[in-house]
Amino acid sequence: MKIGILSMQEVKNYGSFLQAFSLKKNIEALGHQVNFINIVPGRQLAEYQQPKLARYRKLVSRLWGWDFSRRFKTIYQFQARFSKEFIPYLGVEKKSGKEHYDMVVIGSDEVFNFAQQTWFGFSPQLFGHGLDANRIITYAASFGATDTKKMEALGLKEEVAGYLKKLNSISVRDINSYSTIKELTGHSPQMNVDPVLIYDYIEHIPTQRHKSDYIIVYSYPGRISDKDEIAAIRSFAKNKKLRLLSIGHYFPWCDEVIVPTPFEVLGYFRDAAYIITDTFHGTIFSIKFNKQFATIVRSMNNNKLTSLLEQFELSSRIVYYPDNLATIEDAPIDYTIVNTHIAEEKKKSIAYLKQNII
Repeated sequence: MKIGILSMQEVKNYGSFLQAFSLKKNIEALGHQVNFINIVPGRQLAEYQQPKLARYRKLVSRLWGWDFSRRFKTIYQFQARFSKEFIPYLGVEKKSGKEHYDMVVIGSDEVFNFAQQTWFGFSPQLFGHGLDANRIITYAASFGATDTKKMEALGLKEEVAGYLKKLNSISVRDINSYSTIKELTGHSPQMNVDPVLIYDYIEHIPTQRHKSDYIIVYSYPGRISDKDEIAAIRSFAKNKKLRLLSIGHYFPWCDEVIVPTPFEVLGYFRDAAYIITDTFHGTIFSIKFNKQFATIVRSMNNNKLTSLLEQFELSSRIVYYPDNLATIEDAPIDYTIVNTHIAEEKKKSIAYLKQNII
């Protein structure tokens, strides 16, 4: 069958790339032809519009400093590599969903999270509206921090509910999304894990090993800026006599910053001594490779991160206060239980795709 995936594949983010790559590969393994459908922008919500001046200020804040050249080089390299190498490798073409598909799969990632600043705003297409397909389903879709209260405040609750009720099958990846779907449609959706956990990437990850003398810092620009957090991270690295390695984004307090390919990122996670992250996919990569890790949970990602860690009985890895970081990092993890959960979820996810791609 001819299947279209509507996801966050155009977002310049390692997690977005790897989840989209996995979903594509898993569907292709079932014997289908797969293309990506690019997001058609919807209407910009006034509450989440970002003035041009604010965008310029944000860029200046990322570049401003005595180490301007290093900051600029990292940002330029990251943006350029995604545009020229990574996204084309994923197989993303200029497709807007206007052509006919036997089926469209919406997901994974935060495809339902419209209550935030994005270039596409509120796009009904991400809820299946306007797609030309015999069947439309979702896989491990997420609302992120958006819930029905926000939808009501924006006057979009009924519209979103109407779109969702027309979908043939709904799969989500976190508790907030599960509860939101149930409230909007009256039906319980399927719960499935992020695609990164159901694909092994073995033929893509570099076989050459790195010396495990580093701690990965995996975050986004500006996210780890609290002085106490930075001090705790640096103190932990110093005590362990390990260097701090930031992937993709420049932090002046890290020893090294690299901009690898998405598959090289997985290799770095595989070989790291420890991981410190405040992102969903940073946590996913850590779990996938059975690493010692700590996840800093923030209000912006509390829903999805808490749900993920509770699902795999890893709530003890959450850092709420910087003073606890070292203790959490050093606490051993019984990955026997975690890996059993992953194996079960992988079977469940593949079964969902097989049953619904018909």
